[in-house]
Amino acid sequence: MLWTVILAAFHVNPLIGKRPWDVYAFLFSDANAADNRHVLASNLAITVRDAGIGYIAGLATAFLLALAFCFSPVLENIVMPTAMVLRSIPLVVMTPLITLIMGIGQASVTTLVIIVVFLPALANILYGLRDVSEGHRDVVTAFGGNPWALLTKVSIPGAVPSLLASARVSVPSAVVGAMIAEWLSTGTGLGGSISKAVAAFSYTQMWASAVTVALVTMVFYAIVSILDDLVTRRFQ
Repeated sequence: MLWTVILAAFHVNPLIGKRPWDVYAFLFSDANAADNRHVLASNLAITVRDAGIGYIAGLATAFLLALAFCFSPVLENIVMPTAMVLRSIPLVVMTPLITLIMGIGQASVTTLVIIVVFLPALANILYGLRDVSEGHRDVVTAFGGNPWALLTKVSIPGAVPSLLASARVSVPSAVVGAMIAEWLSTGTGLGGSISKAVAAFSYTQMWASAVTVALVTMVFYAIVSILDDLVTRRFQ
């Protein structure tokens, strides 16, 4: 209803602003609906792959670097200013440069998604690792524990909720990063197909692709949110 009302309120031309029933017909009732679904599913699989690889790699890199920062403040002072500068540069501006460096292909897409996921996750995970109460620290020290014991027995378990919160908020960012890379670099996946659909005036395909990626992102976000809630209750 909101979708239809917004298009009507702003008087969007029906040739450009497709309504829900247009998308439904494109996917289910038109003569070429089966072919349309096949093309959409193929593009979706590419986008999920691109986003998933960068998503996992970005979270893993953020976690490992956060662990390194706990042992080396000097490394943190070197890396974090650069990371903050990268964070301030729009992804659309960085995409052509990274494509020139990495080439057109999976490497450039993965690099862009890692950048989008990595920077916010790093700050959140690092905060979780350092959010250790003095009481817990004193207990480990009193029993002869070294900094490694403090990290493995207190900091890392305590940072699990922060890690899952980062995983939750990074889901939409990973999808957006993958689609921008596909749009400006590889020309594949849903990002590339939306760009090609606009150029070919296939606006129904464009809307169907946008709705599909939005729904899939919501599903993955909900799954990670449920996992986040379950783990947070366990650690409370």
